[in-house]
Amino acid sequence: MRDDRNILPITNAAKPAGNHSIVMEGEMVVGCPVDDTLVLVMGIGNFNLEHVAVFLNGDPALSLKATLVCWPLKNASPAGTHGFVAVLPTGILRRASLKTIMFQHKAKVTRYTFANRGASVGDLIAMIADLAGANLPSVIDGLVEALISGPIGRKKLAAITVLLQAGARSDGCVELIGGSDEGEIFVQGWAQDLTPSVTRLFISGRASSLAECVISVFARPDLNDQASGFAGLLLANETVEASDIERLLFRGRRGWRFTEVYDRRLIVGSRETPSHVRAILPRVRGSTEILLRMRSAANRFDGTETVSGLPLPVRAGIDNVLRVDGSGLLVSGWLLDPDGHVESVKLRRHRGECQLDGNWTRIDRPDVTAEFDNRAPFNAGLDPNRHAHGFVAFAPELSGDSTAPFYLELCLSDQRRAFLPLTPIRVTSREAVVRQIRAIDPNAWALRHVVDHQLVPLLRNVSRPAPEIFGVADVGAFDDIEGPALIIGIDERVEEVGPLIALLALDPETRGLPVVIAGATDVIDRIGVRVRRLAQFYKLSVRLVSASGSEDLYDALEVGARAVSCETVVFLAASLLPRNKGWFNKLLTAYEMRKNCVLSPTLAYEDDSIRWAGTWVAGAHSDRALISRYAGYPIDAVTGMATTEVATATFECCIMPREALFSVDGFTRGYMGTHEKGLDLGLKLKQSGLKSYWLPSAQMLGSDDIIVSEKASTVALIERIDRQIFDARWARSFGKENTVKMETPV
Repeated sequence: MRDDRNILPITNAAKPAGNHSIVMEGEMVVGCPVDDTLVLVMGIGNFNLEHVAVFLNGDPALSLKATLVCWPLKNASPAGTHGFVAVLPTGILRRASLKTIMFQHKAKVTRYTFANRGASVGDLIAMIADLAGANLPSVIDGLVEALISGPIGRKKLAAITVLLQAGARSDGCVELIGGSDEGEIFVQGWAQDLTPSVTRLFISGRASSLAECVISVFARPDLNDQASGFAGLLLANETVEASDIERLLFRGRRGWRFTEVYDRRLIVGSRETPSHVRAILPRVRGSTEILLRMRSAANRFDGTETVSGLPLPVRAGIDNVLRVDGSGLLVSGWLLDPDGHVESVKLRRHRGECQLDGNWTRIDRPDVTAEFDNRAPFNAGLDPNRHAHGFVAFAPELSGDSTAPFYLELCLSDQRRAFLPLTPIRVTSREAVVRQIRAIDPNAWALRHVVDHQLVPLLRNVSRPAPEIFGVADVGAFDDIEGPALIIGIDERVEEVGPLIALLALDPETRGLPVVIAGATDVIDRIGVRVRRLAQFYKLSVRLVSASGSEDLYDALEVGARAVSCETVVFLAASLLPRNKGWFNKLLTAYEMRKNCVLSPTLAYEDDSIRWAGTWVAGAHSDRALISRYAGYPIDAVTGMATTEVATATFECCIMPREALFSVDGFTRGYMGTHEKGLDLGLKLKQSGLKSYWLPSAQMLGSDDIIVSEKASTVALIERIDRQIFDARWARSFGKENTVKMETPV
């Protein structure tokens, strides 16, 4: 750790506090570094000034004005009549050491040499105490006043606190401390020298801090006539916990004082503090500003709902609060405010906040109009043509205490506030989006705004971790088999995996492979028993891998790849079946000719029409960056074509180097479906230098990545959301004259 005193030359390790005779000679001074730009210089002389010209190290270029704090010596010395401490800015030194200092007043110049080693603030106070005697408090008072005049950093704040601890006098005690969600700390106690004011004070405790303070006072019959009770609000420059405060150091009418925190003080949390402020508020005295601040503190969230009790025609309700880990909260509800009394709506939690009404989406809620029309306090009646009372809002995750509750704060035009407690439900990003889409009429005018301004930002913010292996169970001698591992991914679309396992077992090219079957924990639990029976029956080597945090097919494939150590993996969606024999050897042979690539077969529907036959860069007039050129063609149209480089492969079925997947951090989170999620990974691999190929001669059969339980309108919105996220993520890559270079078919 750096010792700031070493800006002074060091030859001896003298202890200044115990041996201050070096300054009594009148030719030497002791330096006390406060921070990197400020030094306190102590000595004795024959002057009693407030400001003086100073020259450092005998260099006329190093001249400045210094503030002096002087006092008459307790014991006069031939070398001087007064002690002094100069507050010396040292920025002009540019890291040079202090060697000499000259003070010039009128025509008289006094030269001093710095002692070999600097002093700490504590040492300096001890030396001043020896020389100043009863003048110590006034000296410290002068030093503190000089130090607080400029910017106050951590080191300077620590020095001021040490000075005040030595010079301030005891005055009363703090009996109650309460926290708040807005950073202010409520204090209540008694003191003699504390007056109603808005001022600055210092907090001493586990860490020093400077705070703005609003102090009100009230009568305390249990105290003498000179003392009174006080109630105040502290807002520190940085976060201070109520339990860390030990003293409050303030400037009273008769100098600096400190109020000790009583050992048996009551510490209350942010939910209890407002009730304590409300209880003392009728008794306190202070200026209008002080009383307004105190009333505001009394009207803070204490865990209860207060909107329904407002005398104004304002009511609100919450439908859902969905919390997505790694993203934020999706809040939906309604606010009925026909006369515009609500100025802002904020989502709050501890010391974090987010204003919702700046970017929320209003939606029609005629049910709210019908419920409150002509009911108190809406006796004047509501406009039958206005129903946009509903709202949907996304808010990024708030900082603050993770155990603190969430709530809505309604700020009203008359300075009042009302509160709605929230109870978030933890859901996946996909579940949050689907639930919100289902809750809105597909024909609603606001649906597009909800998608663009609430749901898409929610998904863009997702930073959830990659899915992880939850459990592994082997059937057969899995670790003893060499060769590329066949990773079969299963998601909720697949009800029966038996036919695929049977086909793999009956195919001589795949029956001897190490097979990994991976999926979410609930999926593996559902199919695990049947898979084990089939593997044992066909004598296959199978590794069952259950995954935590897996939301779709590609998450399952990624976890399956984590469960093996071979160099090459073959991905296969459990919803696909081989169209003909030899598909595996065709993939493997084409891959070995190129190495270090991603290679996929053709995917077709059961009617032999093409579902996927390569992904290509679209033309300049297309609304999409990438397209599937042969989609919908009969499969015979591509059967005779040669292996072709494409923009991206399909990861529903492909062969690739295992490490390439993890070199780009796997699949990107935040997509609802797998189509754009696969394109995203394909482009990341291409950026890393890995080429993608399409092998027309190998063919697989399967359906689209669609959950049959979803409505067509929901599926269309999900596809649109994924497109927006993908396009925003890769817009720059396809801007200007960007193209993807591909080889000639071979």
